[in-house]
Amino acid sequence: MITLSEKEKRAVAAIVQERIDEHLGRFPYARYPVEPLLEWHKIFCDPASVQPETIKKALGWHFGGWQRQSLPSAISRTIAVILKAWPEFLPVASSEPQEVFRFWQGQLPDWSTGFSAAAFLLHLQHSNDFELVDRHRMEAMRELLQETSHSENEASRSLEFTDLEDYTSFFRSIIPKLPYKEDSRVKLDRFLKAYGNRHAYKQVSPDFRTIEPTIRTFTWDGLTSERFRMEQIVGRANCDVLFACLLLSLEAGKDPTFKFTVGEIADYIPLGTAGICNSASYHYAMIALFGEQRGRDYFKLDNPLLRPLFTEQANQSTRDMKLYLKHAEESLSINSKYLIKV
Repeated sequence: MITLSEKEKRAVAAIVQERIDEHLGRFPYARYPVEPLLEWHKIFCDPASVQPETIKKALGWHFGGWQRQSLPSAISRTIAVILKAWPEFLPVASSEPQEVFRFWQGQLPDWSTGFSAAAFLLHLQHSNDFELVDRHRMEAMRELLQETSHSENEASRSLEFTDLEDYTSFFRSIIPKLPYKEDSRVKLDRFLKAYGNRHAYKQVSPDFRTIEPTIRTFTWDGLTSERFRMEQIVGRANCDVLFACLLLSLEAGKDPTFKFTVGEIADYIPLGTAGICNSASYHYAMIALFGEQRGRDYFKLDNPLLRPLFTEQANQSTRDMKLYLKHAEESLSINSKYLIKV
């Protein structure tokens, strides 16, 4: 098991802090929402009670396919093998973690994806013993250890059970050295995922940035506001949810402004807001948000031609999903009917 000196721990933590903003600025938050993972920790403690659909959703999340209809073929095959082998796994589920790992190692022929799947299932079943790990996180650990000239950095690349132990030891030795308090665990996990996969962004524009949603879950039940007339929101579609989340965000931030640009509105309610993580569903909702489909009147746009344009696009089966981004600089204001007069 990897053991770091205090000097090495501080050195790794310093690198993380130096680079974390750059890499979290591109982290795909909507692909990895925290809320379902926390729920799965409870469910997978009893493997016999886990339904096939839950297994499929959890593994899809782990491979970056949350709320997506399709996954790459290699990942889909790995998930199919796990679902087929689950009844055979149940008698082994109560065994020692190493035996569980070996079971999946024997079942999954494509170990390039199989390792990540097996490691994830072990994490779900034994989250107190194993951190969330995959090949990207393993690669990030190796590179950071190499950069700090760790004397034991001869880590195997065969992806064995000992790698899970090494990663968990590494991860938990760095957390106390970070300054993010209760957010240190999540931030470190996301950084390692993004850093180990940073080569995937080589062709992406340097200006590309992601925003973490401030409102990740939402319910209409008991919805109240001191500044906005929430009862005026009649619809219950995704675009109506996004508008409600916008108002809640403005109230929480005590932002007195009611004049914005389309782009500023999008920044307040990014992909992943209210659990809307499917990009197609989100983009459609954003187009409908600025139009007047079904009598919606959330905004007063300075350019009178835009509302009909957004409405037309929302009503079409094939639409320009990035229409609102093309008009990011257009100015608008929130319709006064949704404001509580003081």
